Amino acid sequence: MTTISTKLARALLIAACLLPAWAAAQGFPSRPVRLIVPYPPGGNTDIVARLYGQKLAERIGQPVVVDNRGGAAGTLGLGIAAKSPNDGHTIAVGDLGSMVIARFANPNLAYDPQKDFAPVGLLSTVSIVVTANPKSRAGNFADFLALARAQPGKLTYGTAGVGAPGHLAFELLRSMTRVELLHVPFKGGAQAVTALLGEQVDVVVDGAAFAQVKAGKLKALAVTGPRLPALPDVAGIGETVPGFSFTNWWGILAPAGAPPEAIGRLNEELRQIAAMPEVADRLSGLGLAAQGSTPQQFADHVRTETDKIGRIVREAGIKFE
Repeated sequence: MTTISTKLARALLIAACLLPAWAAAQGFPSRPVRLIVPYPPGGNTDIVARLYGQKLAERIGQPVVVDNRGGAAGTLGLGIAAKSPNDGHTIAVGDLGSMVIARFANPNLAYDPQKDFAPVGLLSTVSIVVTANPKSRAGNFADFLALARAQPGKLTYGTAGVGAPGHLAFELLRSMTRVELLHVPFKGGAQAVTALLGEQVDVVVDGAAFAQVKAGKLKALAVTGPRLPALPDVAGIGETVPGFSFTNWWGILAPAGAPPEAIGRLNEELRQIAAMPEVADRLSGLGLAAQGSTPQQFADHVRTETDKIGRIVREAGIKFE
């Protein structure tokens, strides 16, 4: 009898200890959700975050407060997110730059992309547009490669900066084709586009050029991944260089140790949002694609990207200043 009573007491004690955590998880979210965006307002990361954040707030019945913490190529904001409470009420947007490239290019990274975060789910993917001035002699990407081969190291390509996705895409291209191009890094995609409009560089590899292409002020030579629904006639580089594929992406992260129930609820809502026609249409108009996933699929995606992109960063010797 004593043994039975002792076991019962222990079971009741364990249940009492677990009850607050269980109740909190069942009531998630119990207050506003903070969404850290590790880039300034106005860019694609911010646009994607605010679109999903607005829809998420409508579905969970709590405000989703977007907190822009730009700086250090996205690593400042993720450093803040990694140290935030892990109750599910603070989440952050992670992307190729802050979750993969920075791991190899930033020797002073304040967080471990794999250990300090719990993946929640993908939000969006994008093929980066390779854009030229309308006066360019290249009518398509095959033409551009032919011109580059005829003038090794002479043709220039602008990007949003050293280690930016556009830079990595063309480092991958160099490793696959041995075509030598001169990289011209700018402080953001907008500056690179301005330089292209002024014929200061030959091409730009950055999503900031998409609006100028749609407006007819610049011409798209190719995209770095699958063809975009908004630019169906623009071929992927992989159609000229077999095996080439490079995409940027955005996903939601929570600080490590966040309750599985909170992650599950957030993931379910985000996948429902990604399937909304109005969300797909809004992103398509920006050259982006809505993309849902499970937490495990997102984790596997980051792991695959880490292996692929890490090799490129090491071979190119890219370091963030």
